[in-house]
Amino acid sequence: MNKTMLQVFLLAPVLLWGQNPQNPQIQNRQNSQNPQVQNPIIPQPSSSIQHPASRIPLQVIRGKVIDAESKSGLPGANVIVLNTDPLKGTVTNDKGDFILADVPVGRHTLKVTFMGYKPVTLPEIMLSSGKETVLNIELEEMVITAKEVEVKVTTDKDKPVNPMAMISARSFNVDESRRYAGSADDPMRAVSNFAGVASSADVNSNAIVIRGNSPKGLLWRVDGVDIPNPNHYAYVGSSGGGITMFSSQVLSNSDFYTSAFPSEFGNALSGVFDMRFRNGNSNRREYAVQVGIQGLDLSAEGPFVKGKPSTYLFNYRYSILAFLQIIDPSMKNKIPQYQDISFKFNFVTPKAGTFSLTGIGGISRSTYEPVHDSLEWKSLDDRTLSTLNNNMGALALTHTIKTSARSFLRSYLSTTYSDIYFDNNYLDTAYQPVPQQNVNHKNWRFTAASMLNYKFGPKHTNRSGLVYSEMFYNVNIWSRNPFTGVYSQYDHGSGNTGLLQAFSESKFSLSNTLTINGGLHFQFFRLNYRWALEPRFAIKWQFAQKQSLSFGYGMHSQLEDIGVYLAQVPQPGGSSVQPNKGLDFSRAHHLVLGYDLAIRSDMRFKAEAYAQLLYSVPVMPNSYYSLINSEGGYQNDTLVNKGTGRNLGLDLTFEKFLTKGLYYLCTVSLFQSQYKGGDEVIRSTKFNSNYVVNLLGGKEWTIRKKNILGVNLKLSLTGGEYYVPIDLNASIARHTEVLDEAAAYTMKLPDFYYVDITLTYRTNHKKYSGIWAIQFKNLLNQKPDIGYVYNDFNHSIEAVKSMGIIPFISYKVEF
Repeated sequence: MNKTMLQVFLLAPVLLWGQNPQNPQIQNRQNSQNPQVQNPIIPQPSSSIQHPASRIPLQVIRGKVIDAESKSGLPGANVIVLNTDPLKGTVTNDKGDFILADVPVGRHTLKVTFMGYKPVTLPEIMLSSGKETVLNIELEEMVITAKEVEVKVTTDKDKPVNPMAMISARSFNVDESRRYAGSADDPMRAVSNFAGVASSADVNSNAIVIRGNSPKGLLWRVDGVDIPNPNHYAYVGSSGGGITMFSSQVLSNSDFYTSAFPSEFGNALSGVFDMRFRNGNSNRREYAVQVGIQGLDLSAEGPFVKGKPSTYLFNYRYSILAFLQIIDPSMKNKIPQYQDISFKFNFVTPKAGTFSLTGIGGISRSTYEPVHDSLEWKSLDDRTLSTLNNNMGALALTHTIKTSARSFLRSYLSTTYSDIYFDNNYLDTAYQPVPQQNVNHKNWRFTAASMLNYKFGPKHTNRSGLVYSEMFYNVNIWSRNPFTGVYSQYDHGSGNTGLLQAFSESKFSLSNTLTINGGLHFQFFRLNYRWALEPRFAIKWQFAQKQSLSFGYGMHSQLEDIGVYLAQVPQPGGSSVQPNKGLDFSRAHHLVLGYDLAIRSDMRFKAEAYAQLLYSVPVMPNSYYSLINSEGGYQNDTLVNKGTGRNLGLDLTFEKFLTKGLYYLCTVSLFQSQYKGGDEVIRSTKFNSNYVVNLLGGKEWTIRKKNILGVNLKLSLTGGEYYVPIDLNASIARHTEVLDEAAAYTMKLPDFYYVDITLTYRTNHKKYSGIWAIQFKNLLNQKPDIGYVYNDFNHSIEAVKSMGIIPFISYKVEF
């Protein structure tokens, strides 16, 4: 028996299993569609012909191919690893699962095809020796028409995971968050590179401005569940903080929306970050340990019982950022630290569907100690005594079951909790604290929801759902009013209220080149019986093989933080009232026109022009003050829903996805953001920075055929925000900071730029992989002004500077 006959004999059982005998008709049509792979091979032994004496470690790629709309597995789909010799591939089994064993570590591109569905490619997938690569691949069914249409393989690397998303949305994956320079493995910092997004001049903050809107307009979601702001060092009413409370280790591909988002998303005014936790590996147990100057990161995943599909995924981080005191003098009195935990337990049953338990929990502490010798006081920071503690937790039990071959029902019960304690004081010359703010803010939420997704056919899919949240609160806030200088109680109250949301949306694929999406979102706030009915609409037309036009409209509305409704407004005689309990939703019309050009399979150009018309925004009568400029915190003044705003802009994206070890991304955002306050004067909003330019790029080199060296760079240029200047003479007279209301938002902070760099070196060994990472955020040590404060100790106005260079050095082992 010659060598070739022996190989065929040994591989025959594998080949027969790959032919999917349970559905031979599907398999036969797949082979006829793709004659290049007549006999797809599932695993070859590690001593295969391809690497008879190679020392390159081998690994497994496994996963599932499903219908994008119904989430049903697709049996008989071809999965091929391109550029392998001989060609390595397989077909999915009767559940849509596939396994590719003995694949050399490194970057690989997969091609997936299935009769009647649009083929896709997944470029440059990282395969390391320490972890198997697990993929969930969704294919879109083609619309059969009388005229035969040739559909070529497409990459669509940035295509949203949500099939209902058609405009102002793109996918976000873990590989990007780790690769982009300056992201520090933080999802919020990574999405700041996308068009339409501006990050803060303060490198300590990950808050983002979406198309000129306040950061608080962002909705956070994890696995379909609305959650509170999941950031360490967050402040009341904000959506940002210092760093996200969960590691990118637990994320799967997720979606980020910047305008006119689908009907299932409510109570958001600017955008949505719809994050998804991945399932643990169902085949084997895997672990990762990362140690760096910023702390410790531990993760584990695998099956509860080997050979069974139920899995766990767990991550824990502990960080003490004391090293920042060494590299930046402004941090000498600050002691920040945090820890968090995130997990997902996935239980698969034979008939009752899938149950998932997803959790996030984080605590963060930061203290600011004053300089004890008043003779050394030079700035306001030197006599500041403050404490910031915040905790956040979310737990959701989700049940998903196939109700038919065309539909599935997803329901969940969730509970969330958040609390913020902030005590801020200035010392006087007698070393006695002069209170500025004292915040005790606690929120609990219990939510029940259910959503039915039904695919009527390749042309129509509907998704409808109902969500109810019972919200409990306990708020007590004291603060110094910037208009009067009086320190008084801003908010006080405890109790509960409810928010009801319902939605229905349909996607119509009129042809393979024309798709329409339309729906409604409804919400009702029980505290004051306010409601909103919001229509949404989008259309996408691929008028040429590589070009498409899209248009979207959405009406969106958002509640304020509960503390706004509980504001205590002082009255003559020492009493107070709560006049803001009846405030309506803030509302906006979003209109977007988009153009997309696929220059080649790994290169895209996108342009989106947009107009956002905001109305019913709470403002202070006869004042410039409007919540359209708020990043968090409150005023204890009467507010009315008479404010308006307008955001006009153009977003441009030119991107080369990672191929042949090289990627680059250029985004340009040009916009104007204006508002009208209670005094009927049109001004720039705080966030009207006018332009944002991001230039990113990176290169990977393969070392000794198994290790990977990566260099990533980023340059960002951003216009300065507008601010309300301080009236120095009035501040001196009152011995407290007094704002110059007549000049509100007529002056801008300086424009700023940052350069970031990330260096990584991945080593692949037989049973584990190691990753060295060196990151420098703000490499050139820029310290732009991020605001101004009045120092009554020396009767001066001081510039608040951003922090300088921040290094992150770490080593991670995956095994």
